Amino acid sequence: MNWRDEYRSKLCSHKEAAKVVKSGDRMATPLGLGQPTTAMMDAVADRKDELKNVQYISALVFHPYKIFAPEYKECFDMMCGFYNVLTMGQHEEGISTFVPIQSSTVGAWQKRRQEIDPRRTVIFTQVSPPDDHGHVSLGLDLFFTPDIIDQGAVVVAEVNPKMPHTYGNSHYHVSRFEKFVEVDEPLFSPPLPEPSEVHKKIAANVVSLLRDRDCIQVGIGAVPGQISKLLADSDLKDLGIHTEMAPQGTHLLVDKGIVTCKYKKTHPNRMVMAFTIGDQELYDFLGNNPMVEFHCASYSNSISLVSQEKNVVAINGAVEIDLVGTIASESFGDSMRSGTGGQLDFMIGSFWSEGGRAITILPSTAHNGTVSRIVPYLTEGARVTVPRHYAQYVVTEWGIANLAPLNERERALALIEIAHPKFRESLLEAARKRLRF
Repeated sequence: MNWRDEYRSKLCSHKEAAKVVKSGDRMATPLGLGQPTTAMMDAVADRKDELKNVQYISALVFHPYKIFAPEYKECFDMMCGFYNVLTMGQHEEGISTFVPIQSSTVGAWQKRRQEIDPRRTVIFTQVSPPDDHGHVSLGLDLFFTPDIIDQGAVVVAEVNPKMPHTYGNSHYHVSRFEKFVEVDEPLFSPPLPEPSEVHKKIAANVVSLLRDRDCIQVGIGAVPGQISKLLADSDLKDLGIHTEMAPQGTHLLVDKGIVTCKYKKTHPNRMVMAFTIGDQELYDFLGNNPMVEFHCASYSNSISLVSQEKNVVAINGAVEIDLVGTIASESFGDSMRSGTGGQLDFMIGSFWSEGGRAITILPSTAHNGTVSRIVPYLTEGARVTVPRHYAQYVVTEWGIANLAPLNERERALALIEIAHPKFRESLLEAARKRLRF
């Protein structure tokens, strides 16, 4: 049987593909653009009365799957590695539980989970149409999918012509898949938040720390989007990109010659990333582009790999930071907002990179200016994302604090200087009490 005949023999409906899942399975969906359509996951959810004890692992879900409704949790044991606005209510309502994991270790976690709780694993993902040799591409999202596939998972793929072929560790032959369902849906493209004046000031402070030949990692959001705009208008040159997620506006930075990757030590002349979320213009640039390599996060976020690069600049956000530099980025108290993600990977990698800098960004206040994000102590229950000994630059709209060479008392004073002025006096009083000076 040639690959075309094999592909046709595996084509089926969503309802038929959903039957691949069996009671007792571990089921997974990718992070971001690799996620299956609502129709696919709703077909699985519709089997709740015939399935039992199915573990469901998800992260950064952008589709309103009905499987997350309370009535499905008796059948599906929900575990989440990264929440967002759509899904963080699941944690509050007890529908799902959080998996404490950083991006580079997702594959290792899956392997260790299998050791203590052996289950047949099924993953649903989107892929490109097959090429002339019978290989489909995972396209714009390789975050943890290759790790799960290569550990022996049963793979069900939706074949979407909107998903491009990509370079890197992206391709699998049709023989590796159990079922295919053909779909034709646009890739998720969230609107980029409009930056406020606070965001613009933070972005300007961040860009002031950048130099020619830096290799950057930055995520999504209003501040990263503004950073890309400022970079596009800057005189910086020969920047590299080694990141977990492709920065918005990457194509503009390449077109203007600001990003060349020519001085990268690993993967010279290439950008390395695990996934992207952006607009169609960005997707069109990243697809079928030999300058861009997609790899799973266990590779792209590998601390040993990141630290080999020179001048790695990791730019990540935070919810709050205490006076000694402890960073909480994924929860406010016990309320989960996101997840550990790749922040710690790149904080440590940049720490050991020659000339590297880790930059933590946050507005100085929250809740319409009524609460300081620089605090004497983290909110009770807060999940620590970055321990204080890996904190480096902290940036607010009020300035920049370089914590790396400072002792705890000096750190407190430096952070107070970039806190909102109306909280500085109370923070100084708290610092004197906590640090005894």
